[in-house]
Amino acid sequence: MSDATAGNPPLLPALDLGFLNLRADVAHPTFAAAVAQCGLALPSAPCTFATAPERTAYWLGPDEWLIAMPAGQEAATEAQLRDALKGQRFSATDVTGAWVALDLRGTHARETLRKASPCDFHPRAFPPGRCVQTTFGKTSALIAAHTEETFRLMLRRSYPDYARRWLAAATEEHERPTPPLGERAFTP
Repeated sequence: MSDATAGNPPLLPALDLGFLNLRADVAHPTFAAAVAQCGLALPSAPCTFATAPERTAYWLGPDEWLIAMPAGQEAATEAQLRDALKGQRFSATDVTGAWVALDLRGTHARETLRKASPCDFHPRAFPPGRCVQTTFGKTSALIAAHTEETFRLMLRRSYPDYARRWLAAATEEHERPTPPLGERAFTP
């Protein structure tokens, strides 16, 4: 039975994305207009993300965002930001070499994420549009709910293989039929 037919969360191949880390003074009177001029939408609410054409900005803190875009657009986006924010205190850094993005999909994706993190991934607490920096197994990740059954995991570049192995082991139980209540064996 395949992951798709079983409803298990398949981990899709690494996405070809580029990343910028943006830090800026959101209180600056021209900040919002300058960012909009660059075609970016930045979320202001904690643990949320905003999407503009071809770019998604993930809230990392009150003055910090991780901006994901198709690979190859980092330099142009960074130059746009530098021009638009001239005269303001800010930092725009290409961090593509540090991050990898993977999409996790399926009807059991939330259950699998609950095994990896202490965060509450219930749909009421973590609906589409939410993101969180958290532990993922024995590493850290930025996890974002893009739809009810699609989650983007952004991991440090050295951890995607670990995440794949961890998720494969975590989803095995969804492939096995659940024994009747009286026949369940205790497994630590």
